Amino acid sequence: MRIPWDQLGDLATTTLKRRDSNETISSFVAQWANPSDVGSILLIIGGDVVQKALAQGTGKPYTPVCFSFGCVAYTFTALVSIMGDGKLLPPPDYPVKVFNLKSGYSKENRNWVLGRILRDLETQIAKTASPHDGTYGIQISVWEALDNTNRPTQFSWGRIHWVSLLMTTLQFAIATVPALPSVGGDWSVLFITAVGTLLIQLIGILPQWVAEKLPNRQHAARTYALTSGNGSRDIIVIIGNGKCLDLEEMANAESPRKGWVWTKFQRQNLLSHETPTPPTTTTTTTTTPQRQRQLSASQRADSDLLANHRQSRFAGGFPFGFWLTRVVVAMTSVLSLLLLVNITVPKDYGWFILLIGGIGMFQNGVLAGTELPTAARNLPLRQREVLRARKVMDGIMDFDTAYPGLGRCLLKEFFPGRLYEAEERWWKGDFEEYDRLRVEDEATRGRPRRLRALRAVVVGEAVGGRGDGRGGKEGEKKVAEGVAVEV
Repeated sequence: MRIPWDQLGDLATTTLKRRDSNETISSFVAQWANPSDVGSILLIIGGDVVQKALAQGTGKPYTPVCFSFGCVAYTFTALVSIMGDGKLLPPPDYPVKVFNLKSGYSKENRNWVLGRILRDLETQIAKTASPHDGTYGIQISVWEALDNTNRPTQFSWGRIHWVSLLMTTLQFAIATVPALPSVGGDWSVLFITAVGTLLIQLIGILPQWVAEKLPNRQHAARTYALTSGNGSRDIIVIIGNGKCLDLEEMANAESPRKGWVWTKFQRQNLLSHETPTPPTTTTTTTTTPQRQRQLSASQRADSDLLANHRQSRFAGGFPFGFWLTRVVVAMTSVLSLLLLVNITVPKDYGWFILLIGGIGMFQNGVLAGTELPTAARNLPLRQREVLRARKVMDGIMDFDTAYPGLGRCLLKEFFPGRLYEAEERWWKGDFEEYDRLRVEDEATRGRPRRLRALRAVVVGEAVGGRGDGRGGKEGEKKVAEGVAVEV
């Protein structure tokens, strides 16, 4: 059968298209059967996730971060940061302003950990809130610091460590399968997993993580307020009681290039050392013997740090700890590059690499975004009460009534402009007009805290008519604790 010349060209074009289609389908099938070239591409994405996961979990001999896609990218990101601003922690991802409610000073936060503390506390309050709480214009949650049993550079073990250990064990179990003689005896997947895990643990054990995450002064007696600023509806108040981390120092986020952040390492003589006689410089802060007797042992330790009784060890203008970070990060960057080259060696076991990296990426992502209890950040807290109000001014006034003098700092932040006359008189001590206006709208705004406290006194005195006088004391105690008694 002869084919005309004019139809021969069309037949050839159709045949080529059909062949191209078959080859495309075959390529898809081959790639999904053994995706050997994808691992090297995935290893260069997700570095920011690894950095946040490390920021969450570092501080113990074992870092709860699995080997994942993104480890290679992170090592080069860390190298740039160390050579730049010198920090390992990522920049804050949650806005925070820190207020010292007694001095009235406020600071913008530059510490990633402090932003997470506010975020996690707000999330915890939202989870435990009752549906009957209703809508509010401001919510002031008051917490008090509890004893922290950890040393100044020590963190606690937690659930994140056990979950990570389980995931790492699963990764190695998967990596062992290709190495079995009955499967193929290819140990390249196991080798890549072991080297990747070792590199991420090597970075996680660096003491600079602790130097950046914790302040030197860890027994502050101040009262702090944390909020996202004017316009935020949530305020976290922390009463230090001599047991709180110095949140003002944390907000400053001193550079690890300076020696101050390394003086907290009291048991690592390689990083800092004891000075028997404090240097007599103008920057030396000392305390009088009378003041020393008033301080607890833990607070005296903080005072000793301020008095420069410990100093960092320096070499070449930088602290030893910072040099250690530079050397380790540079070394892991080179090794990660070699790992990236070898990732394509196991050509017949691409799915094993993808599965191992996928498990690590999932674990890193969950760890980077999860909420942690404040005790896991060396700041154990106990909630004392929550004040809610429909109007911001009402809430700040109620807080100042319960904790005299502490509300004025918040007033400057949330009301920087001119106040109404009734509001100005209230803050000057003339409460009658503003409280009367609020009582008239009590169904919406609630009864003022000050009037509820006065009623508590009346109730206590009435109960005290029993003759033993204990009722009056109970009423005064309720006023002191800010307990509202409805009559």
